[in-house]
Amino acid sequence: MRKLLALVALAVGCCIAGNAAASAQSVDVYAGLNALTANQAVQNIPRLGGGLFPSAGIDMYLLGPLGVGGEVAFRSSSETFSGAKLRPIYYDINLVATPITISRSIKPVIMLGIGSQSLRAYQGLTQCGSPGGCVTYASSNHLTGHLGLGVKVYLTQHIFLRPEAHFYFIRHNTVFATTNSERFGISLGYSLGG
Repeated sequence: MRKLLALVALAVGCCIAGNAAASAQSVDVYAGLNALTANQAVQNIPRLGGGLFPSAGIDMYLLGPLGVGGEVAFRSSSETFSGAKLRPIYYDINLVATPITISRSIKPVIMLGIGSQSLRAYQGLTQCGSPGGCVTYASSNHLTGHLGLGVKVYLTQHIFLRPEAHFYFIRHNTVFATTNSERFGISLGYSLGG
């Protein structure tokens, strides 16, 4: 049932992205690999930083160099702490701007938005009764402010590499005892239109 719901959600997402691409001036779709760092005052708690963080997102430029975008990044492997496997996941929705064009093949990108840090603890127990059905984890969600900076370097007319830095300002993150984290990485993307 979960696989069917995931396939339906993917199909709906593709239809929405296709409709948005038709009305937008351009759409960027990208996936990347990142590292996350975080300053933590207490060392005997689980580490928020470290590990590989794959990411994926989409930016839709609706008004020339201005648009909206969304992205998700998650730790690819979990960290074990007190018998539970912990995995942070970051979601964000942003205003996106390419304020200047250095050349046809180099475009800086600024992202400013809000999101969520979802801390998932997998303990090998199944909990049922939620609106989404049964889950095998407990989660703790925290509001985040997000600032991202990147530079799109076009390899062809449509394919680009984007070195990037993301800064998260986390509200009430008591599990990891830190109020901010940074994600650094590179994305490979494709621009549709424009």
